[in-house]
Amino acid sequence: RVLELFKTNLQPQLSRENYNLTTQEKKVLQLLVQGKSYKLIAVDLFVAVDTIKTHVKNIYAKLHVHSGTEAVSKALRDRIV
Repeated sequence: RVLELFKTNLQPQLSRENYNLTTQEKKVLQLLVQGKSYKLIAVDLFVAVDTIKTHVKNIYAKLHVHSGTEAVSKALRDRIV
């Protein structure tokens, strides 16, 4: 039993948390993961840079992070995108 418990706990676990990101926020996060700037993301999504800034602010709040690096790291680690 103990060994089974250790085996279970040692396996990488995917995050089951749903961060309630909108479709557009997921698109923005995916483009951030790709290393694109706010300006390039805005061009790709046919919106204003200020709109991207708003999406990023909302993404940070929903993921409980404070920077783009943290957001990208969490997105990759938790397989959000």
